[in-house]
Amino acid sequence: MLDRTHTGWRCRTQRLIRTVKGDLPRGSQGTIVYETENLGRQLIFVSWDTGISVPVFPDEIEWEAQRNAAVQ
Repeated sequence: MLDRTHTGWRCRTQRLIRTVKGDLPRGSQGTIVYETENLGRQLIFVSWDTGISVPVFPDEIEWEAQRNAAVQ
């Protein structure tokens, strides 16, 4: 099942992520499209500003809401 609760939220990578469509360097930014579960793992599908769209694990990204809450 697709969860679109966070659709449109911005995020950035916390470290280099290697994907089948190319590498996402640390600090790469993107927009969350949806979340889903596969084989008991949560995946977040992101449309990256680099032009690729790939899923990532939650611990690989920092959500803008998390970053803004830490600043306050």
